[in-house]
Amino acid sequence: MGSLSLSRIMAVTSNTFREALRQRILLGLVPFAIVLFGGGLLLRQISVFQEVKILKDLALAAMDLFGSFAAVVMGVDLVNREIERRSAYPILARPLLRSEFVVGKFFGLVAALGVNLVLMTLLLAIALWAMGSEMTAGFLPAPYGIFLTLVLTIALALFFSVITNSILAFTFTIVMVIAGRFSDVVRNMAEVLPDIPRAVPQALALALPNLQNFDFKLRAVYSDPIDPNVLVLVTLYAGFYCMVVLALSVMAFEKKELV
Repeated sequence: MGSLSLSRIMAVTSNTFREALRQRILLGLVPFAIVLFGGGLLLRQISVFQEVKILKDLALAAMDLFGSFAAVVMGVDLVNREIERRSAYPILARPLLRSEFVVGKFFGLVAALGVNLVLMTLLLAIALWAMGSEMTAGFLPAPYGIFLTLVLTIALALFFSVITNSILAFTFTIVMVIAGRFSDVVRNMAEVLPDIPRAVPQALALALPNLQNFDFKLRAVYSDPIDPNVLVLVTLYAGFYCMVVLALSVMAFEKKELV
């Protein structure tokens, strides 16, 4: 096995990024804009002094929902679509390692969804400006936390797409993401079901991504300051978890028979 080449990884990343744009990933901005500006107009009529907070809450929920949906659907298709269309064969026939292919695919979709999230944040800033408010720096940890959630979701979707088919990969990713959003429930499972050995919820809590770590939406809406050290810690956690999942994805793809 040769050594990893940054230039080859970047080539796959760039190609995946452009392909994601061709798949009209940015069309998600249309329903988001409708929810955002339609909600803003409605809130002006029915809310008193709370319309800005409600709009922020609504926008962050929409970012999370649209982004997570795109991360799961497109993440599952990252490798499976290439194999089913046999377009991966000529790519891997070149001097390109399978590990470079997997890593490049991952970062390409991360970049595409990151751009999408930035544009959503800019649309929210415009909507807030139209309502006579503004987006402060203290609000930005919320979309950043959503971005980290999407990164982990893509890593999981990619892993499951390598080891199984599209339908099962979609199902397993959804289950992992939902469980990760309720990791505290999983961790305290033994208190509700005392017959379960304590090792089971502890093992599940370690394996599942603790997506609650990245949920700063409520604190951002109410302008509750977030310690920069917390942002550093959650970034390190996301990076470590992604490295582990990507390593597993690479090992699985190395052993996968392309037929």
